[in-house]
Amino acid sequence: MTQKYNYKHRAGRPPEYSEDYLKKAEEYLLSCEDEEIEKGTEDRPVYSLKVKIPTKGGLAKYLGVARDTLYDWSSKYPEFSDIMESLSAEQEDKLINNGLSGDYNPTIAKVLLTKHGYREGTDV
Repeated sequence: MTQKYNYKHRAGRPPEYSEDYLKKAEEYLLSCEDEEIEKGTEDRPVYSLKVKIPTKGGLAKYLGVARDTLYDWSSKYPEFSDIMESLSAEQEDKLINNGLSGDYNPTIAKVLLTKHGYREGTDV
């Protein structure tokens, strides 16, 4: 279940890191599965994809902390840094594979992949 974002974390001291946050972060990653939705009628079904890409903002919201807190924990705790790296790798993999297959909007996938170091063009 998703927690509501706790805005007091932005203004005050960040929450103390614990193993519970690590477990919840792993839960978040596992919950980020695309879902095929059937629309239309019985005679003429139409399918669409409800996309669920893991994001740092989504993880922060799920944990109820500020995004800066994620970066802070990532710099201090190697196991949390691994979670952040897994999130990034999962995001990159989904964008590439589903962008190429046409399951995701290729233009949006291309824009988002720039955050992973991809770019169009050649080096001269």
